[in-house]
Amino acid sequence: MDEGPLGIGEAPSGRERFEVATSAGPSDGGRSGDLDTLRSLVDAGVDRIREVPYGSNAVFILELAVADPELAGEPMRAVYKPARGERPLWDFPRHTLYLREAATYLVDAALDLGYVPPTTLRDGPLGPGSVQLFVHAAERRPTPKETERLERHLRGVAALDVLVNNADRKRSHLMVTRGIRLRAIDNALSFLPYPRQRTALLSLGGSPLSASFTKRLRALRDDTVALSMLRTRLSRMLSDAEVDAFGHRVTELAADPTYPVLDDWDGRPFDWW
Repeated sequence: MDEGPLGIGEAPSGRERFEVATSAGPSDGGRSGDLDTLRSLVDAGVDRIREVPYGSNAVFILELAVADPELAGEPMRAVYKPARGERPLWDFPRHTLYLREAATYLVDAALDLGYVPPTTLRDGPLGPGSVQLFVHAAERRPTPKETERLERHLRGVAALDVLVNNADRKRSHLMVTRGIRLRAIDNALSFLPYPRQRTALLSLGGSPLSASFTKRLRALRDDTVALSMLRTRLSRMLSDAEVDAFGHRVTELAADPTYPVLDDWDGRPFDWW
């Protein structure tokens, strides 16, 4: 059944689902440094729209009538994924992938990680969808010191993927920015209520989470107000079962901060090679 985020009997319509998800505004739950960007992603005018070819779902680049927050002299660009362009999947409710993009950002923000680019929801040129700040890729190779930092952040992304139950972490979904930061994009296949993690970071299974990530996770677990607020925000986008499963993952991973051991086949995405 196409179970919606309202947690009540009959599934809501796509428009109703979108209205519930956006009821608190784009900056609710965002990282403090992202709030202006989140508002611009929703409110700025669209100057141009261009389709990204070859994707399994419809994806567009929006050029917005506001300055890019990370690249001087350039307009802000956003990756726009309209709900109407989503291909039906057997294991995910229809027209919910865009909501999962935004929900993953909220978890990242609650832990103050900064791996997921600012992501929110917008009623765009092709209807409701997610909008994510465009990532400008690095133009040089990182130095050895920068590579060490990226490796640490890679482990942080893997821990975030455990929490959101990411079923599609491909290598192509990990980007290094011009500022040599790691960004995790394309987070739509997430938050199923049963174990479904598939990741190019499979080899981390059985190893411990970093002390810094564990500290952040346990702080979230122990802050009942913050965790309750996060669950409320997620409930606008996800089903009750999905939010409950997320809560269980927070509790379990905080108690045993170890990457899960995944099956060698089921745990890896198809572009592993």
